[in-house]
Amino acid sequence: MISNSLEDVSWWQQTQPTAEELYLSGGLLVEDWPHARQVARLSAQLFEATRVLHKMGEREMLLLDRAALLHNTGMMVEMRRHHKHSFRLIKDTPLPDFSEQERYEIACIARYHRRALPSRQHEEYAALGRAARKRVSVLAALLRIADALDYNHDGRVLSLNVDEAHCNRTIWAVQLHIRALADLDEELENAYEKADLFEKVFSRKIRFTVEKQM
Repeated sequence: MISNSLEDVSWWQQTQPTAEELYLSGGLLVEDWPHARQVARLSAQLFEATRVLHKMGEREMLLLDRAALLHNTGMMVEMRRHHKHSFRLIKDTPLPDFSEQERYEIACIARYHRRALPSRQHEEYAALGRAARKRVSVLAALLRIADALDYNHDGRVLSLNVDEAHCNRTIWAVQLHIRALADLDEELENAYEKADLFEKVFSRKIRFTVEKQM
């Protein structure tokens, strides 16, 4: 798992992958490594912020982390259908630390980071067992939001955490800590649009509060 901090700007802004990232990706490339790192960070934080809802463990966190790092690898093939190309590339590329079945789940999580929601009508999703379908749906729900929160690919969201005071049976509140003077309008608009799967799997609306760092 990539553990470097966004606050280490010199690391985060590197346009080329590190040796560790190339190892973890199985040699797959993405078109924007800073964005991939940011989405991986936010995905991990969302996983923690919703742990009481999904009750998943560290193995599932690793699946999400790798899917987040590679969700846009399909952009190296084509932009319009890159989520489908990401599925194919990840599925067919051996990834260290994961079994073939786990790699297939990672590919599915990445495939559903945008556009259509998981459906039994999709061949790739229907091939999964019941427990795997649940994992993919939950983790893809988090990835969709994390990706939206870096809509402009410039790391405006520094970190996030659960806002317990505003959570209830119908709403899950997440507090975003953002860069001073940052405009988050597009990120929030896209995050709410891509919260459709989150709302489906958790039976809750998601709400964001924003705190700017001084």
